[in-house]
Amino acid sequence: MTSMREPVKIIIRTWAILAAFLLGHIVTGEHSPIRLFFMRVFARYLEVPLLYVSYHACVGRLKFISRFRLTRALILYPVAYPFGHYGDTGKPIPADKLIEMMEGLEGKMAVGPCRCRVGHRACGHPMETDIVMRTGTDVWLKAFPDDYRVIEKDEAIRIVRECAGLGMFHMVFLHCLVGGAVNEYVICNCCTDGCTPYILNRTLGQKVFPLVKGEWRVEFEEDRCIGCGVCVAFCPFDARRLVNGKAEVLDCFGCGLCETHCPTGVCVIVSPPSPPLGRR
Repeated sequence: MTSMREPVKIIIRTWAILAAFLLGHIVTGEHSPIRLFFMRVFARYLEVPLLYVSYHACVGRLKFISRFRLTRALILYPVAYPFGHYGDTGKPIPADKLIEMMEGLEGKMAVGPCRCRVGHRACGHPMETDIVMRTGTDVWLKAFPDDYRVIEKDEAIRIVRECAGLGMFHMVFLHCLVGGAVNEYVICNCCTDGCTPYILNRTLGQKVFPLVKGEWRVEFEEDRCIGCGVCVAFCPFDARRLVNGKAEVLDCFGCGLCETHCPTGVCVIVSPPSPPLGRR
């Protein structure tokens, strides 16, 4: 009997893997009608209410939900975990690398009010900073024709530069994260006091609501570091600290704010080589 069960298990496992692969391809393709349908529903009916409730559950009037272990487990985790792992989340990117990416983009872009700030109205940063691109452009233009407008590439880059000048950091958001898909659809200009996905990540942790670490990491010349602590103060991910009068890099997300604000220029954002395939 045991000898019969093993081949059956192998066959079932093989078909399950194939089914997951095919479903992932159908659902997560860049121009998949199913993915675009989910995106339209998300944009029109779910995004702002989810951001509103999540913000207040973490730092607002409902923050008792995230404060107590039971309410986190019963209310926040069941929503935040699947959404952050498979639905929608952000990837930090340095301002200059983002501008390089934008310069190479094809197709139209549009700008509208930041969905987080629309939701909670608790942040004083600029509102018109939500830059949709690729498949996101038509979805958001159709969902919110009075709020979003088509812009030229130069204006989009100007918005990014102005936000960078205000000390904000940037994330490219990805939709439908199944089977390793990377569908980038919007550029967000974020802040630590108003970006709800960032606040969710900081409140619940990387394992529950992950942000995708960018392709960039910071390196610096330790001998030239003066230990001023500016990089520590500006890092939104708590990835810097001072040890024996020198800065130390911890788990870098690649946002690039330390490079931008380091007074001595010792912080440099680099693209590290990819690890061997078996270690990713």
